[in-house]
Amino acid sequence: MNDVLAETDSGGTEEAGYTIDELAAKSGVPSRTIRFYQAKGVLPSPRKRGRVAVYDDSHMERLSVVGQLQDKGLRLRAIRDIVTRKDLDSGAIQQWLGIGERLGALSTDVPKLLSQEELELLLGELPPGLLAQMVRLEAIKPQGEGLARRYLVESPALLQIGARLFRAGIDFEVALGMHDILERRLARAAEEVVDYGIKHVGKGFGRSAEPDAIMPLLETLFSSGAGAEAVQLIFTREVERALQRALQLTEDGTGKRRKRR
Repeated sequence: MNDVLAETDSGGTEEAGYTIDELAAKSGVPSRTIRFYQAKGVLPSPRKRGRVAVYDDSHMERLSVVGQLQDKGLRLRAIRDIVTRKDLDSGAIQQWLGIGERLGALSTDVPKLLSQEELELLLGELPPGLLAQMVRLEAIKPQGEGLARRYLVESPALLQIGARLFRAGIDFEVALGMHDILERRLARAAEEVVDYGIKHVGKGFGRSAEPDAIMPLLETLFSSGAGAEAVQLIFTREVERALQRALQLTEDGTGKRRKRR
């Protein structure tokens, strides 16, 4: 099937379409991904020409938009809610893409390439063996050799917390294990919170569904610290409950773990 105008039976012309393999080749999106997008409602169903599924340039444009929104960090469910809006046009797309750029600026904790001296300025004087342990656990990644050696730090703020916990008596490897647990669980929680907010845009989350109305809410949640404060309060409460269950406190409050029967 060629990428040209095809003649109809009546002698007129109609926009030529693409098979799924042709669409995949032209867009650079694998066929299996195109089918997945259809199943998730992100991509409209193709026309049928006999037994052949036929895609057109609107599908090509939709794949481009989906790719751009994914590059900005939006989840597929959020993208589906955006691209299926009746008022979607190039201007609206650019507004949503702009949200991705502004979200990227919310976090001030960005990766840094630091010398050992700069690491010590960030963390304070490093106890013997801590630098080597950080490297072994890939919390920091050496770059270069000798005097030119630098260390890639993905999250300077989290590294500071790890060093502070180490000084308080928590081994760095244990602290890193706790971090991994929190990251996994909070990533899931964050996804659910964002999906919930997007589903309620204009219906209790923001005055309207426009990007300009949503972004101030996100900035309030994150830049003002309201979101972090809520997470800290909830997490502290749940840790207290978990400790009580783990220790199975005795009536006199000694905190001794009861023997299992």
